[in-house]
Amino acid sequence: METISKATLSNHLKLDTKEMTHISDKLNDLLSDYHIFYQNVRGFHWNVKGENFFDLHVRFEELYSKLYENIDELAERIVTIGFVPLHSYSDYLKQTIHKEITDVSNGEECVKHVINGLGILAHSHRAVAKMADEAGDIATADLLTQFLGDLEKRMWMFTMFSK
Repeated sequence: METISKATLSNHLKLDTKEMTHISDKLNDLLSDYHIFYQNVRGFHWNVKGENFFDLHVRFEELYSKLYENIDELAERIVTIGFVPLHSYSDYLKQTIHKEITDVSNGEECVKHVINGLGILAHSHRAVAKMADEAGDIATADLLTQFLGDLEKRMWMFTMFSK
């Protein structure tokens, strides 16, 4: 069986191999950011305490469920464009711009971390979507734009909680 090179795979979409390699790298960075942020939100869900426990417990679960869906779609997009998604936490920790957040149970502090994390993801989505659009990879740009709209709405909702 013939081995297919990375360059051949990315060309199946008839897009520039060098640009798609760079986009794949950025998507893997984003995938890493998602995983660490996802785990942070899971920790907030499990550990939040205080008068807003019931509301925040549910909201954090809704958020991490959506992040999980996005993780899967993002990884599948990386495969679709002909590359390999990162799949180990050691790689995620090397690639991410998010910090692991531990031992936080105060609801307001959890919400501040969530707003910050959503903002980081939104910023990264804009940059990678623009790069994908400029490379003619409109499917990746569209996927990230859809994710961005949802992230921004959730950021707004959590911001309203903290006011």
